[in-house]
Amino acid sequence: MAERKTIGQILMNFGRITEEDVEKALEYQQETGGYFGEALLAMGFVSQEELEWGLASQFDLPYVFPDAESIDPEAAALVSPEWALAHLTLPIMRTEDTLTVVVDSPIKTEAADSLQARTDLNVELALASPNKIRELIRQVYARTAAQEEGERPTPASLSEVFDFALDATSSRFGISTRGHRAWGWFDDAGKIRRHPLKGLWAQELDQLVTPPPSEEVGDGRRATYTGHVNRAGMVTPIEVQYLADESGAEYLFSPVQERAILQQRFTPPAPGIMSEIRMLARSGSARFVVVADPPELGHKILPHLPTLILDASWRCIYVTDPESAAAQEAFSIELPEDESKWGEELDGIRAFHFDVVTVDLPSDPEDWITPALDIAAVAFVLWPSDKDRRIAYEAGIRWILTITAEESGRLDWTLDPVSG
Repeated sequence: MAERKTIGQILMNFGRITEEDVEKALEYQQETGGYFGEALLAMGFVSQEELEWGLASQFDLPYVFPDAESIDPEAAALVSPEWALAHLTLPIMRTEDTLTVVVDSPIKTEAADSLQARTDLNVELALASPNKIRELIRQVYARTAAQEEGERPTPASLSEVFDFALDATSSRFGISTRGHRAWGWFDDAGKIRRHPLKGLWAQELDQLVTPPPSEEVGDGRRATYTGHVNRAGMVTPIEVQYLADESGAEYLFSPVQERAILQQRFTPPAPGIMSEIRMLARSGSARFVVVADPPELGHKILPHLPTLILDASWRCIYVTDPESAAAQEAFSIELPEDESKWGEELDGIRAFHFDVVTVDLPSDPEDWITPALDIAAVAFVLWPSDKDRRIAYEAGIRWILTITAEESGRLDWTLDPVSG
């Protein structure tokens, strides 16, 4: 690993200070103590922004000048304004598994480490001046407060509240009643949205949720059960919790994530392997051959690999033959019995620009491997254990994912390079 340059070397390389400036700053530092950068600043050799830019370069961090309008509100909502001010640390952007956090010092990482542990997201640092971060914090949270003060909850039917919640991929939503009043609410990326319920919401609830809550709850004060919400044929598994007393009742609905259901059926990879596969997938081009023991395990698990390992938000397609029993378990296309038409079918799928393709075809891979891989940048291809893997390597596949069923029923996963 290359040795990290000092702040003095960086600023000299960009012509901001001279060797004589460095010597004088070192003398000042020896006399007064503190950091070398502080000595440069105290002697007037650099400005505060030049020093901060140099520190960012030294630690290979971006030096940013964000404005409040560009801050991701979902990211900022992860912390309170008090916490942000106390640590001079503000989350500014959130993706599926990464949180970008602006800090005032590259060596003060305790707050960022705390956020990473709390959110289970990969935290990436960016650097800004303390004054800029304080101003950002004031503007971001002042804007949020103003929006909340200006909001007036509008009456909605229960089905509308459920639509709002599920369309926002809310992790929890519910109904609160007090006396004759009832509200529907849902968690929208950390902010609770509320709507007074209109109409006969109790009857509507029994139509939307199966089993009907009125049957499961009865006259009791507490209840917990699993069921599903059916919105015009769109079925979402949920856990239902109920709590009541003389003054009212609370219903809490928590969607059961598809990945959680799959993890009960298939043991997921170890976190290290999971991270490596996700890293390869995020790079924009990742192809894997999948070898399973016993072979029938591969047919069962292949359609679910994108959800189990990546995320349900990735657009996936499962490509298989008409005899596949798993075709109904994932969004899929069954190729025609006439294999001479496979190339044309696969070329047609490519126009949809899927994120991931999983391929389970019985015939010789040399006949279909190239058009199948062209469907998406990320591909999982079920590969017979006795088939020459050099075919896969020549087609551009560089990784082999091996899944083995142990006697206990657990799955053992390994990820290795494909040798050419």
